[in-house]
Amino acid sequence: MSLEPSTPPEAAPPPPAEIPPAAAEPVASSPAPAAAPGKPRKSHKQKFWDAAKTLTLIVSMIINVILIAAVFILANQVGAIKMTLNSVLGQLDSAFEGLGQAVIKDTIRINQQVPVRFDLPLMQDTVVTTRSPVPISTQATFSLGQFGSINGTVSLQLPAGTQLPVHLELTVPVSNSIPVVFDQPVSIPLAERGLAPVVAKLRAALAPIIDIVDQMPDRFVIIPQ
Repeated sequence: MSLEPSTPPEAAPPPPAEIPPAAAEPVASSPAPAAAPGKPRKSHKQKFWDAAKTLTLIVSMIINVILIAAVFILANQVGAIKMTLNSVLGQLDSAFEGLGQAVIKDTIRINQQVPVRFDLPLMQDTVVTTRSPVPISTQATFSLGQFGSINGTVSLQLPAGTQLPVHLELTVPVSNSIPVVFDQPVSIPLAERGLAPVVAKLRAALAPIIDIVDQMPDRFVIIPQ
């Protein structure tokens, strides 16, 4: 039996050194979701203001759309508007001018009682007729010629129907009402009765507006920027 040198046994590998927990590789893991904080509820006042803001934005958008549409319509219709304004203003100016030259002509019916009071002087000769016997008694002088004269009283009576010439000289007061009925034509020129200055002021106030309308363009051209 041969003796072979025996090979020494293999040395066992040393045990792995322990890795401290701090140096250990972090294990990949999904982060835990953070707890969402609770949302505070909106108060009624905040809700009201939010609704008011929203309503204001909507109204503002509607007004802007209306204004833009109105601008486009006016841009297309400005010629017709200018023509209409010129016609209306021209008619007004002509009406004011005609008013200053107008003359009112009419017939006024007069029918009323007019009181009359005055003194009427009478101086004239006339003949009066007695309606009944008129006694007359007066002093008279009777001439006896060469024998002298005799004074005495004469009494007589004028029969009814006797015509006597008399001279009237007196003042008669008159107080009465008389009817006045007639048609009186009238013609009143308004300019001469104080209307001319008013018409001149109206036309002067209208003249600047007519000039502004005349200077308006016949149409607007919108140039995109």
